[in-house]
Amino acid sequence: MALIEGLILQTTAYREHDLLVKLFTKEAGIITAMARGAKKQKSQLTVVNQPYTWVVVDGVYPKNQQGLGFINSVQESRIYKNVLVDLTTAAYAALIAKDLTVAFEENEPQPVWYAKMLAAFDQLNQQKDPQVIANIVELQLLPVFGVSPNWQKDPLSGAETGDFDYSEKYNGIIEKAHFDMDDHRLHLDQKTVYYLRLFSTIDIQKLGAITLSPVTKRGIQRVIDYLYDRQVGFQPKEKRFIQKMAAFEGQFQIKPRKKEQE
Repeated sequence: MALIEGLILQTTAYREHDLLVKLFTKEAGIITAMARGAKKQKSQLTVVNQPYTWVVVDGVYPKNQQGLGFINSVQESRIYKNVLVDLTTAAYAALIAKDLTVAFEENEPQPVWYAKMLAAFDQLNQQKDPQVIANIVELQLLPVFGVSPNWQKDPLSGAETGDFDYSEKYNGIIEKAHFDMDDHRLHLDQKTVYYLRLFSTIDIQKLGAITLSPVTKRGIQRVIDYLYDRQVGFQPKEKRFIQKMAAFEGQFQIKPRKKEQE
């Protein structure tokens, strides 16, 4: 038996009353644990039905880092309420959870990313822009997927300041003097480049208020989607849901009517 601290990323019904709970734990990284009877109405494990809940449970880690662990009782819990009540925030939380479960093998300790994950959900719960939080996580996860763009300086000249664009050919940013060396550079505006560079290294725990224009947010997302499509080869259904949701909301934006001439 052990006290297991972690965040519930996902739950899956198993048999009539049981639940499989995917936890990102402080000590063992991502694990899957069985919660017997958790779906029963009067179960003391009811809280583990809710994703994006931080818990300390009395349970058992997977034996020999294989198979399932077990959850026997819940000692502490904290629900990220603001993450759940807002549809857009919940959608980005689901995307972050999926990215983490794909990036990391189960039963491998990830203390640095456990701290980052909790910081990300704390920021979501504080009602920071969910797309910004998700973009930071996506950019910082790229090296875990084996993709490490150079956001810091032009590899050709070493320049760290100036006007830059992203070049897949040179795996990162190149300065204006070298734009003609890649006909397929992404033609990014400088504000987008600035935030890509910032988000790739920023400490999520220290994130202050960031307000971005829709144009800049679209530019950042375009680059991230480009990298995940072409270099990671990963397009989760959670992201497609966000895209459809944004398109749906755009259809219902009310445009001001033109004043009729008298």
